[in-house]
Amino acid sequence: AKSEMDKQRDKMVAERDALLKEHEDLKNELEQLRKMKEAAEKRNAEFREIMGRLKSMIDAGTLSVTIRKGRMIVSLSNDILFPSGSTAMRDEGKNAVKELSETLQSLEGRTFLVVGHSDPTPINTKRFPSNWELSSQRAIEVVKLMVEYGVEPEMLAAAGQAEFDPIADNENKEGMAQNRRVEIIFMPKIEEMPGFELE
Repeated sequence: AKSEMDKQRDKMVAERDALLKEHEDLKNELEQLRKMKEAAEKRNAEFREIMGRLKSMIDAGTLSVTIRKGRMIVSLSNDILFPSGSTAMRDEGKNAVKELSETLQSLEGRTFLVVGHSDPTPINTKRFPSNWELSSQRAIEVVKLMVEYGVEPEMLAAAGQAEFDPIADNENKEGMAQNRRVEIIFMPKIEEMPGFELE
């Protein structure tokens, strides 16, 4: 039978191994946190720079920049971009998209999802049987113009959410006006995702 001393030694070795493993795990966890912090700081610096470049447009009320659902979103009012029920862009809208495109095309390795949003007022025309078609087509018009103004098509995708992602109350005109918008969503790079590790 094992002597008491041997048993003690085995126990101590097991405890030491457990401690070493714990130490290693903590080290890896700290490294992971450091990488996440670094990615967050880099992202924040980039966002601050973008905010600086878009400042004149923000100040003029042409667009707003928010962080929603963990993503940076540039929002342009449909009332600046399009006449009611139409997808033919106003000159004022074209100028806004041009100015925005000049900033976005300089961002390397970024992709943007351009999403059209409507208020709940129903539309039922031959061309737009519902707000899904209208909001999607508006996003497509913005994307086509962004490409015309030098943004790489590979950086862009277009989508429509009709009235189903409101940012304000539809009970009054002001709220409805806020909900009529086109958003340019900065898609997160995979390395910016918290805790993401490529094997």
